Amino acid sequence: MKTNLLVFAILTILITGCKTSEKHNSHHIDAAFLDEHSSKNSLDWAGTYTGTLPCADCDGIVTKISINDDLTYTKKIKYLGKSDDFITKKGNFSWDEIGSNIIIDGKTYMVGENTLIQLNKQNENIKGALATQYVLAKIAIDKMLTDVQWELIELEGQIIEKENNTIPYFTLNSSSDDITGNAGCNNFHGNFMLKHGNRISFTKLASTQKLCFNTPYEAPLLKVLETADNYTIKNDTLSLNKARMAPLAKFAIVQK
Repeated sequence: MKTNLLVFAILTILITGCKTSEKHNSHHIDAAFLDEHSSKNSLDWAGTYTGTLPCADCDGIVTKISINDDLTYTKKIKYLGKSDDFITKKGNFSWDEIGSNIIIDGKTYMVGENTLIQLNKQNENIKGALATQYVLAKIAIDKMLTDVQWELIELEGQIIEKENNTIPYFTLNSSSDDITGNAGCNNFHGNFMLKHGNRISFTKLASTQKLCFNTPYEAPLLKVLETADNYTIKNDTLSLNKARMAPLAKFAIVQK
């Protein structure tokens, strides 16, 4: 009888040990799997995300967030209907323990495939009719577009001829999100914003007020910049367009 009890006790210990070991190994595998397949490790998350988020007391919050591989970020927001100026914040962001969400400026965003989704204060998805409006989309920025000089070659279907050795041009500066250029006589500057789907907008355009003669392109070019809402680049030629209509203006990249 004692022998049977001893054997039973030994078997119980062995079985319990095996189950514990299996449980431990299972947790180890799950943790390794989650770590390997998290958003942090499996997605190309670095980049720029834009969108217009809901606002309780304004027409919307235009939001642009750039996150970098070195865990730094730049966040720009503008309150529509209240101000034409962007508020800019820069700093470091962090990932949560499972590598799914990032924390930026006190807010939590779920990192998805080409999206950042703002979560509520409980770090949960926002539900209801406005749920889809809390999604920021990643924009694919053509490296040719910014930090180069674009020279006007066609305006409203008319080929541009160089007059007085001056051709209108502009540059989109990626570090400051501003546009600078010359419209044929006067220098001009303003802001630009890129959005998902090759969309672009120019705001706060202003120019010098020199009195110029024989500058037929100046006023139409500035009007194009105010009107254009998307762009295309093909064969080193930039087209600024309105919706799906014919290009408003075309520019050639200046080779240096």
